[in-house]
Amino acid sequence: MKPVISIVGRPNVGKSTLFNRILGFKKAITEDTPGVTRDRNYGEFDYHGRDFILIDTGGFEPSKEDGFSPLIERQIWVSLNESDMAIFVLDGKEGILPEDRDVAKILRKWQKPVFYAINKVDSSKREADLIDFYEMGVEKFYPVSAVHGIGVDDLLEDIVVAAAGLENEPEESPDTAGKAVRIAIVGKPNTGKSSITNRMLGSERMIVSDVAGTTRDAIDSRIVYKEKEIVLIDTAGLRKKSKISMKVEEYSVSSAIKSIERANIVNLIIDGQEGAGHQEGSIAHLIISRGKGFCIVVNKWDLVAKTTKQDEYKRMIREKIPHGAFAPVIFVSAMTGKNIEKILEENFKVYEQLTRRISTADINRAFGEFFEKLSISFQQGKQVKIFYVSQAKASPPTFILFSNHPELIPEHYKRYLENSIRAKFGFAGAPIRLVFKKK
Repeated sequence: MKPVISIVGRPNVGKSTLFNRILGFKKAITEDTPGVTRDRNYGEFDYHGRDFILIDTGGFEPSKEDGFSPLIERQIWVSLNESDMAIFVLDGKEGILPEDRDVAKILRKWQKPVFYAINKVDSSKREADLIDFYEMGVEKFYPVSAVHGIGVDDLLEDIVVAAAGLENEPEESPDTAGKAVRIAIVGKPNTGKSSITNRMLGSERMIVSDVAGTTRDAIDSRIVYKEKEIVLIDTAGLRKKSKISMKVEEYSVSSAIKSIERANIVNLIIDGQEGAGHQEGSIAHLIISRGKGFCIVVNKWDLVAKTTKQDEYKRMIREKIPHGAFAPVIFVSAMTGKNIEKILEENFKVYEQLTRRISTADINRAFGEFFEKLSISFQQGKQVKIFYVSQAKASPPTFILFSNHPELIPEHYKRYLENSIRAKFGFAGAPIRLVFKKK
């Protein structure tokens, strides 16, 4: 298995910047607001031919009263328990603070390799001013500048040496080594996205809080379900632009959009008590336009079930999200755990449909039936014909239709063809693309 490294430290010392520097791309949120990386963020990198998993943790905040500190401290311990090594990041500009000593005290009990990185050291003069840090009783410090990359190689070289001393663990079994299905969980803030993910994972991989926006960055988790590998992408709540004030929240929106793009299947979480609204319709449009497999998950159903029937609720969803009528609807309760596994089961069914291919012979035979039921009338005085059809690709299923006047085919007839394809072949949860070309 790849050695796991956790980056820990108090807020605003540059943990996320160092995380991004090591990984080589901007994955974690990096802003000057303390406590911005509230949850853990996972990434992989290789150095000198050795592969590692890197974890960026939330800041250690023992004195704050914003409701996150006990949760984040627990998250750091969860992260450390998963890790083989840790990088403890200190601030070379601010010096040692009481919170740093508290973290150091915890790490001394941990009994695993810890690398003490003093960040924001971008000159030899500043490096000479670091003598005060040695009062912590540490044999070696690593002066670095995460922003400029100074000193990072020295840190990583010693990490590779330490990794060589770790016990070799068995590699991932062939049963789980195949291509993973990437599943995103999106929706407005406070709909229960993290709680649903926790139920799926069965561990405290995510911070769960009643404060909307707790999960600010996209967090990936790998699991194996019924011998199939899954990457779960839990995204920050997508918010209306009018509600976005901080740059951090703006990044979260773009991060959620990027998570949708990275996913194969996207689950849109709806608060059962609030119901679907305009914003859910917009998110659905985003999912469909990106060609992703699409499931609608109604959470908190235990609070609604006594007063509303599922068929009635589905009709309400179809009215609000008519363009997502092909998406299956799953009713769950993250609180009780009811039907949570049905999400993954339905996701696999949708993935099968998303990646499905129909032979050219079968699709043309079917289209012959469609044309018999409803032919294209004359358009602008011209006879419009569709000669033949082929499936160009899957994910999403894309069909090319060759016509003598593709520009004259009316929208209502395109919808008829898509609905006919679904009635004949299924494709539940999979967006369908129809591309009309001239022949």
